[in-house]
Amino acid sequence: MTPKEVIEAYFAAWDAHDPQAVVALFADGGSYEDPVTGSPLTGDAIGEYAKGLFAAFPDLKLELISQAPTSTGQIAVPWLLFGTHQGPLGEMEATGRSVVLQGCDYIEVEDEKLRLVYGTFSVDNLMQQLS
Repeated sequence: MTPKEVIEAYFAAWDAHDPQAVVALFADGGSYEDPVTGSPLTGDAIGEYAKGLFAAFPDLKLELISQAPTSTGQIAVPWLLFGTHQGPLGEMEATGRSVVLQGCDYIEVEDEKLRLVYGTFSVDNLMQQLS
């Protein structure tokens, strides 16, 4: 698979709500991190994190805006996340509110696997939409 195909498979796994498929796309030791993970996640911890998001937002969908290589060899993938908060998110109970969250993943692909996914988004914006 080309890096573009790996990235498309990764986002398709998120849209399919398939945590095992998400994890399977990572290289051994590959990591995922975003503003709420606290630290980089690897292996099954990535799948558990995805399961939590799917429980909080059962209708979660991601829309890719583009894919652009960066000068550091990463690929920047801006996205929009859509979902309705119908389950617990951390300690926050379901609010029933819909969110549209803008973010970007910086992704490193190596040997047809994800080596690094570093996601960015505004936690403040998310919390404002949920309150």
